Amino acid sequence: MKVYEIEHEVLYYEGDMTGKLNLPTILNLAILSSTEQAIDYGVGPEYTHNLGLGWIILQHIIDIKRRPEIGERIKVSTHAKELNPFFCKRDYTFVDAQGIEIIKIDTLYAMIDMTKRKMARIPEDIAAAFDPTIVKKIARQTAPLTMTDDMSSQQQDYRVRFTDIDSNQHVNNSKYLNWTQDILGPEFLLAHEPRHVNIKFEHEVRLGEIVTSRVAVIGNQSRHQIIAGDELAAEASIDWTENQ
Repeated sequence: MKVYEIEHEVLYYEGDMTGKLNLPTILNLAILSSTEQAIDYGVGPEYTHNLGLGWIILQHIIDIKRRPEIGERIKVSTHAKELNPFFCKRDYTFVDAQGIEIIKIDTLYAMIDMTKRKMARIPEDIAAAFDPTIVKKIARQTAPLTMTDDMSSQQQDYRVRFTDIDSNQHVNNSKYLNWTQDILGPEFLLAHEPRHVNIKFEHEVRLGEIVTSRVAVIGNQSRHQIIAGDELAAEASIDWTENQ
């Protein structure tokens, strides 16, 4: 198992109205750390794309003790934990300047054929570069809590913009957290802190599509669906605590 680490100072444009690192950027920094690891090991995006392949994320489970503030220096470490021919589980850990863990992310990856847009086998040389534990079966992550028809909900539409698309030719995963948070509104977001986020991606969303963000709030928990056309693109549940 090879652990890789990056250092980062939280920049002003990475914070939200609370002055803390926003949720989408938490994911972006995590992905940055594993992307830089892949590049340093010679199996970065250029290498995989030349093979006609790309990594996709199936699910994130994020546990947040606290979000770092603008100007704060943090470290993000990552390692490929388990891998089989089709899936890879990767951990991310954020620590503050005192070395105290503040954020933990458990992520499930797969590899996609960029032309056929179907899952592909992970090449052995890419797997070997990260030195994960090779397993026959990777345990399923806990699914997000689901919205039910009897829950009071609200919804809002968003158009997928050019800047929402990443080099894998689909909506970047962090954008889904923009859609899940935006519908909650500033009053809720300023009064609450996210503590546990479970988001699962079901279908790709492409440029120009209209997505519908749906949310149901039950106490200090929100349940979310991102719908594109008649397909469920992503589902999430978020546990919140009220700010004192």
